[in-house]
Amino acid sequence: MMIRNVTAIALLTAALFGALPGAAATPALAAAAECGVRSDGKLYCGNTPNVTLSYDASYQTAETGVLTSSFSWFQCWVEGGPHAGGNSIWYLAAGDKAVPPYRGWGFLPAVHVATAHDPAPGLRECTLADYDLIGP
Repeated sequence: MMIRNVTAIALLTAALFGALPGAAATPALAAAAECGVRSDGKLYCGNTPNVTLSYDASYQTAETGVLTSSFSWFQCWVEGGPHAGGNSIWYLAAGDKAVPPYRGWGFLPAVHVATAHDPAPGLRECTLADYDLIGP
């Protein structure tokens, strides 16, 4: 009986501190494992931190911002230039840092977003109005 209690306490402690695969120590870690479109229509998903955002869905356009976080929300998607992810889907995000004269909004290739499928199911395609967010 004592060994079973010690084992249970050890497993609980490991789960609380994130030592077990798939265990979430905090709500922030649980959120980072999420990747899906919420009721507000935006995609919330893990992403590569410190990624440059582009004015258009291509590597050949101006840098508009930097997404420093590793969990972000994405407004919409477009089809653009091919990237290392094996497709040409790009997501529009609000960067954590702006590159003047832009507002910080821009596109990043889907290879940097932890989606299972691209475009993410349920996320809308960008419209011309979404491009207005980028500026200048």
